[in-house]
Amino acid sequence: MTRFQTYLKRHTEALVKDVGITAACELTGKLKATLGRYYSEDAEHIGRFMPVDALAALEAAASHPHVTAAPAELRGATFSLDQNDDNASGNVNSGVVQLSQRVA
Repeated sequence: MTRFQTYLKRHTEALVKDVGITAACELTGKLKATLGRYYSEDAEHIGRFMPVDALAALEAAASHPHVTAAPAELRGATFSLDQNDDNASGNVNSGVVQLSQRVA
């Protein structure tokens, strides 16, 4: 297993534990055993990772976006949440403009 795979699996486990296993099952529609496979480091589960829709549902309920932040951390980059999120007040256009400017 690569360092990146191990890191993602450990952050996936932290995410599930942050939300709580029972709540994680309800939010994702996955069984406890299935969620466990997503963060298992056993050889038979090396290539198994959580689907993006399940990840998004859990990170919305979690205290921190554990898995989303992991690749940034591995590269030595910082990951911060905008506490003054315009999208929280319904101003989606400003978010789209900001994203467009970053991509351009």
